[in-house]
Amino acid sequence: LYTIYLSTTNAGYGHILTKQEAVDFLESQQYVPQSGQQYKWTAYRSLESTDDYVLWLQAEDDTTFLTGIGTATQPASIGEDGVGAADDKGIPTIIQGYQRLEKRDTVAMIDQLGELEFGVAPDIIRITSLTAAATTQQRYRYHSDSDTLTDAETGLIYHPEEGVFTTDDGQELPPGFRVGVGLDNFERFFSSSALRGPLVRIISWNFAYAILSVLCSFALGLFIAVLFETLPGRQIIRALLIIPYPIPALVSILIWRNLLDPDFGALVSLQNSVFGTAPNWLTDPRWTRIAIIIINMWLSYPYFYIVSSGALQAIPTDMMDAAAVDGANAWQRFSKITLPLLLKIVSPLLVASFAFNFNNFNLIYIFNQGNPPIAGSPIPAGHTDILISFVYRLAFNSAISDYGLGASISIVLFLFIAAITWGQFRYTRVLEDQTV
Repeated sequence: LYTIYLSTTNAGYGHILTKQEAVDFLESQQYVPQSGQQYKWTAYRSLESTDDYVLWLQAEDDTTFLTGIGTATQPASIGEDGVGAADDKGIPTIIQGYQRLEKRDTVAMIDQLGELEFGVAPDIIRITSLTAAATTQQRYRYHSDSDTLTDAETGLIYHPEEGVFTTDDGQELPPGFRVGVGLDNFERFFSSSALRGPLVRIISWNFAYAILSVLCSFALGLFIAVLFETLPGRQIIRALLIIPYPIPALVSILIWRNLLDPDFGALVSLQNSVFGTAPNWLTDPRWTRIAIIIINMWLSYPYFYIVSSGALQAIPTDMMDAAAVDGANAWQRFSKITLPLLLKIVSPLLVASFAFNFNNFNLIYIFNQGNPPIAGSPIPAGHTDILISFVYRLAFNSAISDYGLGASISIVLFLFIAAITWGQFRYTRVLEDQTV
């Protein structure tokens, strides 16, 4: 439900907050007016509370003041009203009930001290740097009746427009805030010229990747199952062949990445020594895609080998014997009898494997993070990105994070996978009816 909600908003970089949170943040901003007083400051921490501080202030005319959190700023002098003796710079070494902060402590706490308000309104004093403090005033004021924001420093008036406060001449005031945009994100996904070019490549590769992964992995698993079906010691061979299956995919992918590394990869070194050259497995779009298919075959063929081995045992041998008596050769028996019967058994698994590979984020991201990048693309996209990795890159891994668009693409992906699953169930039911 939250994904559906995000898909109808402009949520993303610069539009994380709600409108009220953005208003609260802007109203907390301060500025130093022209009439504001500048001071040099020294901080003192309470001996009884670590959250209580006072400031010793030195104005430009060398007058001195003492101010605290929520207490009025008062003139102060060395040796009077609890103010201790001065050091060689004329700064009190101690103030009654408070201990002077050393320079190193001040540097470490500057962010914390900068958030504190000293004095009382309207003469609030804030620390503005390591050496300066100043009388500040609230810069932005929100007017709920007119739904506008006024900048007290410049006099500009901002009104909300598409999730950001904007002046009449187009000046924007960050941060922005979330607003509803209806179906605009879906419209951008299907019609944006900026998205169209990269998306056509990504979607085409996504289908090719899923289809080739399933076909190649199934073909290899079936080939091995048929090849070793009648060999002696096939139990040991089977155990060796499924070794990639129990190994975590993360480990296998990282091993393959290291093997294909252009600088120190073992397979690259072998190719260079044998052939005198080696493909750029990580930087050339075509070879990177081939590498991904090969790695996915390595990860998936044990599954299809196990499935095919079991399915082959379910095919009646009398049909094969009858075909052999009729003069059918090995290829004819396989293509006309074994394969059609096998496909009836494993077709639902092939469809499920296609749906899994269509969203196989792990292999794409761990191997090369969807790279190499598409040159000239107006949005972050790579040649080996599939839709799910593109959504992740768009929403979480770029300088222009767009949660709303990412959520809308995720919903489209969900509907597509749901359609595939529904088709799988219908096809499975048809096969069951035909079997009955």
